[in-house]
Amino acid sequence: MTGNQKKMVQIHKLLEDVDDLLVVQFFDLNSKKKLDMKIKVLTQLKNGVPPADIPEYYSILELYPQNGNKWD
Repeated sequence: MTGNQKKMVQIHKLLEDVDDLLVVQFFDLNSKKKLDMKIKVLTQLKNGVPPADIPEYYSILELYPQNGNKWD
């Protein structure tokens, strides 16, 4: 198993323990970008840190609308 595959497994395990509506809706499970940052943010969320206290929170939400685009 490669390093990225191990990180993806870790991310999937962390996602099981994170109950955050934006993460559930806008997290790209197939993206292999920013894996270390995703692990860091998801670990903080799992440990009860509020999203407002995590500077990188929105950067891991790759499916979140950008540039004023609206979502339903």
